[in-house]
Amino acid sequence: MKKRTYLKKLARALKGVPAREQEDLVAYYDELIEDRLEQGKSPRQVFAELEPPEKVAETYLRDVASEKSSDDKRGYRVRKEPLTVARFAGGLLAAVASIVLAALIFSFAVAGVALAIAGVYALAISFGLLFAGHAALFFAQWGMASVMFALAMLSEILTVVLAKGLAGMWRLVVARPTQKNPMQKRMRRALIAGCAMLLGGQLMFVAAFGALGFRYQNLAVTDGLVTHEEQLTVSDEMVLEVDNSAVTVKRSEDETCKLVYRDFPEVPRRFAFGDGKAVLGGGSEGFSVMGASLSLQWHRGLLVGAVTEDLQSAELYLPASFAGALSVEVKNGEVSIADMVCSDLVITVINGAISLSDVAADTVKATTVNGAVKLQNITAGSVWVETTNGVIKFDNVRAETVKAEIKTGAIVLKDVACARVHAATSTGEISLEDLRADFITLHTSTGAVSGTVAGKEEDYAITASCSTGSCNLHDRQGGSKQLDVRVSTGAVNITFAP
Repeated sequence: MKKRTYLKKLARALKGVPAREQEDLVAYYDELIEDRLEQGKSPRQVFAELEPPEKVAETYLRDVASEKSSDDKRGYRVRKEPLTVARFAGGLLAAVASIVLAALIFSFAVAGVALAIAGVYALAISFGLLFAGHAALFFAQWGMASVMFALAMLSEILTVVLAKGLAGMWRLVVARPTQKNPMQKRMRRALIAGCAMLLGGQLMFVAAFGALGFRYQNLAVTDGLVTHEEQLTVSDEMVLEVDNSAVTVKRSEDETCKLVYRDFPEVPRRFAFGDGKAVLGGGSEGFSVMGASLSLQWHRGLLVGAVTEDLQSAELYLPASFAGALSVEVKNGEVSIADMVCSDLVITVINGAISLSDVAADTVKATTVNGAVKLQNITAGSVWVETTNGVIKFDNVRAETVKAEIKTGAIVLKDVACARVHAATSTGEISLEDLRADFITLHTSTGAVSGTVAGKEEDYAITASCSTGSCNLHDRQGGSKQLDVRVSTGAVNITFAP
């Protein structure tokens, strides 16, 4: 008898059994027959050891009809238990666990799809390198694509395993027939294929990387980068807007005002200047930002953006005599300004860090989304710093007012002297080192506030509160200065240094 014939007879004999249970039983015997054949047994021996399909179906139907729990060599159990307090509690726990499992299943499923899409993209983009004669880079990207495909396959396997576990848990809760099947053969084969593809992709990438000299800079085609130098007219209010590039602002040695930037011939960057405003776009005429990125990766490799990130920066040179207002807006890049004197300095960044050093201005405002902010050797009338995720660090700052706000991250106030300081964070600690101010406000929801404040404790009227955690300060009246510290969850440990 052939396996196909045996399984067909079994399916016919199970007529009237719910489709799901019928499929499970047939799949079990399919797996059982394959396992015994792989052990070296002949088909005759295998089917001689098995019960006839009609007998298997008769036994299964009899067990279901009698509602008895049974464990036989087919690995099936049929249980029906009365509703008890323990089982009810188990159902509640299963409901909670189901939420967690469902979230994991969804996450791995989405990750698998995303990795598969990324693998297809990396594979398609690599042909541009092949056509240009960059064979080593082509195979390096094929290796990366293979790894992405393998991780996608493993993510989907894990999704199926978690889904089966979730279904099995609820079968136990509702006391429906469950199957103690080993992992299906196709699942094992997919797992083996995924691991093999992962290993093969890694070996291919390492071999190609070796052919490139094991240098990270060689993972993209970087030759042919063009440097542009645009002369600007100085005005009292200078504005610079840049997309997808780091920006450095510095003094020019020859009293000229210019913008220096680099790009690739395939996607020349857009530049415009008028009325003191310079705009440097991320793409070129006829290209959207996405189109420019696709074209660049097709000609120079998937990692060209990461490899040439430093090379594609822009530098704004201002004459030493400049003392007007400066505004810099950057998307997807960091801003660094050093040795600058101006009336007003406004920095706005999306996805990038801000670094200011040796700056003197009437007002300094630095705002970023997803990036750290560092201010060192700053002299200003007012300083306002804001970010969503990152660290705000002040070092040797002199101002009338200092304001620092952050959602997730720490605030460091080191050697800060001002009349009024306000520091607030939702999640993160506030650290002080030699803070000198007449009016101090320190607020955090989750995090500690610690460090040293210059002066004597009796000089301050103190308001301190800590909902959950320790606090070494006590409310007190009097004093010509004010200290307001509020913490929801965390500790307060502030000392005074006369």
